Amino acid sequence: MKRTDLLIGLLVLSLLASGCWGKREMESQAYILVLGIDQGGKGYKIYAQVGTPIETKGEGKESEPIETLTADGRDLTEAINSLFLRTTKSPNLSHLQMLIFSKELAAGGIQPALDFLRRNLSIRENIRVVVAGTKIEDLLKTQEKLGNQPALAIINQFQVNTQRSVVVQTELKDLLSHLLEPDREAVLPLIGSSEDHFTLGESAVFQGYKMVDTLAQPETLGLLLWQDRVINGSVTIPQGDPKKVASFRVISSKTKVKVSLKGDQLQVRAQVDAVLDLEEMVDQKAEELEKYAKHYFVNRLYNTLQIAKDKGDFLDLGAVLRRQDQKGWQRVKDKWKEVLEQGEFDLRCRVEIRGQGPVR
Repeated sequence: MKRTDLLIGLLVLSLLASGCWGKREMESQAYILVLGIDQGGKGYKIYAQVGTPIETKGEGKESEPIETLTADGRDLTEAINSLFLRTTKSPNLSHLQMLIFSKELAAGGIQPALDFLRRNLSIRENIRVVVAGTKIEDLLKTQEKLGNQPALAIINQFQVNTQRSVVVQTELKDLLSHLLEPDREAVLPLIGSSEDHFTLGESAVFQGYKMVDTLAQPETLGLLLWQDRVINGSVTIPQGDPKKVASFRVISSKTKVKVSLKGDQLQVRAQVDAVLDLEEMVDQKAEELEKYAKHYFVNRLYNTLQIAKDKGDFLDLGAVLRRQDQKGWQRVKDKWKEVLEQGEFDLRCRVEIRGQGPVR
């Protein structure tokens, strides 16, 4: 019996030592799900949207599951520390899922903010990073028709639309990687809001640490094509007459990009191979459908390329050249903008329309 009692005692002690203290410890933490960073009077203003335990109030009403805390500081460390004065719980960034920069902050430069984020080891590298197309405060107040948790609604909408290949997805580790390489530029998704939903599809283009332009939804698709990130989704393509369109489902898409130098002249060949299913039937011959689909994808590549020539190589063509021809890259890297502007570009597309989709 004594030996049994000793074993039971050791088991109890090991369980107490290995776990957390349970409900008391969890309730003492304010887990920040979304962190918004904006310019403020002191330097920075932050918006921290935290999850709160659901409690039943009088007459069967429940408390709000999400609360937004705000604080100011001369730097982000001071702003985060100020949150402790606005809540009885300890702000915790270990559950952070999304980081939002204001357009004003992004245009002025995000390097100081990234310095804080890189040094805070509690922040995971796979959090999504976006730029707010509207005021962060308004964005975090948006109440969806099918839910009342803006933080989770934004994250869910991103997951749905990145699967449809219409939204750029950038995680913190990707952003840091782009900014630390001298021949790459960053692109972040731009998110807006209306009264009851979020808007996606546009993108924010960076040159170094500063946002310099935006891509509309067609140019965002062009970027995804250049980077071979189109997996599936739907496209609606004009058929000569803007009022006459055909809609297709993307079954698969593969883009091959070859970058080389002829002397000091850049030569780029990009080819998209797309397999489509017809989603809405129109009075159009199969050859015409293929022709307009090819033109559509090539135009997406071309229009996005023109912005990259003007605003910086966010298509990462310089990085591709550096990996394929190190000596050639060393020769032209100091005049890369000029080389990019004067390059020869061969943009092509092969389209296979597999069928007319499921028909009953």
